[in-house]
Amino acid sequence: MPGGEEDFLALVAAIRAEDATLSPLGAGIIAALSQGIADDSRTFARLFGIAHALVLREINLLSGPETPIEMIRRDARTQRTYLKLTVKGEALLARALPHS
Repeated sequence: MPGGEEDFLALVAAIRAEDATLSPLGAGIIAALSQGIADDSRTFARLFGIAHALVLREINLLSGPETPIEMIRRDARTQRTYLKLTVKGEALLARALPHS
């Protein structure tokens, strides 16, 4: 992972500090998107050792109007779901990231 595991976990914690309604998994998905670690559900599930069904459930909770991520494509056969950050997700990250 770019920056290492400790940096990733610190980013997840910072995202959750900015939005306490996010679960650790949800914040992890947002952090992974922002860091270019995983832009789809299957890759995220595999890299982090989490059941794909749990990742999909969290993505459904995080997607929709005024949410931090947007589903841009879903493979009907595998259910692999491709994601991107929304304006709200980018703003959340801007608040969570330390300013230089």
